[in-house]
Amino acid sequence: MGTQIEELIGQWTEAAVSYATIEPIQDPDGMVAVISGLAGPWAFGETKEAALKELESVLRDWAAIKLADGDDDIPPMKGKR
Repeated sequence: MGTQIEELIGQWTEAAVSYATIEPIQDPDGMVAVISGLAGPWAFGETKEAALKELESVLRDWAAIKLADGDDDIPPMKGKR
């Protein structure tokens, strides 16, 4: 993927992560991070910070796959599309 696309994905991901909610779970113990309105991407981590870091990685991959497949249903986040 081109550098410009990767940069846009990075900006979109950063905006998307700001909407994340993090909830504790018990089996296994840890935290799960999700973004309301995005079906599919979620992340687990032993701490809030780890869950957010993993969510950022998941979102980058999710957006890249959607673009590679020609999907145009990636919702804007803070004006980033």
